[in-house]
Amino acid sequence: MNIEIANKLLQLRKEKGLSQEALAQELGISRQAVSKWERAEASPDTDNLIELAKLYDISLDELLLHEPTTKEEKQESQEDEQPEKYVHIGMDGIHVKENTGDEVHVSWNGIHVHEKGGDKVDIDEDGVYINGKKREKKDWDDFKYEHRYEFPFGTIVFLGYLIYVVMTGQWHPTWIILFIIPLFSSLASAIRKRKLSHFAYPVLALMIFLWYGFTQYLWHPAWIIFLTVPCYYAIAHYIDHRKNFS
Repeated sequence: MNIEIANKLLQLRKEKGLSQEALAQELGISRQAVSKWERAEASPDTDNLIELAKLYDISLDELLLHEPTTKEEKQESQEDEQPEKYVHIGMDGIHVKENTGDEVHVSWNGIHVHEKGGDKVDIDEDGVYINGKKREKKDWDDFKYEHRYEFPFGTIVFLGYLIYVVMTGQWHPTWIILFIIPLFSSLASAIRKRKLSHFAYPVLALMIFLWYGFTQYLWHPAWIIFLTVPCYYAIAHYIDHRKNFS
């Protein structure tokens, strides 16, 4: 089957809100058959093409010739009118850029929030800067205790994840990225209190195990990562103990 037709079938099914299994039940076929269509490994027969056209309320020409549907044309028009949203989650941090021009970047180097036409806030090891002007420690302490403000790292990660999956449809296994929320919190606590044992290493181990399992299907031997948990805490407690008596 032509790859464009396969992509068209995948797009139409998602626009209809149907899973592969639900579509298969509608047509009275197996889910594997639907999967093969969408991977361009097989083609629907004439009867199934007719049923698909009826189900999606389009003509056979639109289905087979990849002519744009009304929904596609509307989506393209909206994309032309609005700037593209951008979400990046990687080892260098999390970067979210809204179509309004607002940007949020969170990384090990600091936190940067730039509101288009508004304030720019940069927090890093050099201090806190608002619109390019450094906040003095006294002013910042007064502000902190007055407002009891804590940067919502978990909220930003969750919103970034939602934006990403809505744009790409890749809910699984990207949900694993949400594990960085407790990881970041425990890392901050470990650094602040100078105790390695405060870092949530088991969460990191679970995150690595799930990622290799779901993406590489290496459930075995990936489970070995859990054997490092007691080793980590043995070393961490030893280092923490030496610091207390040094």
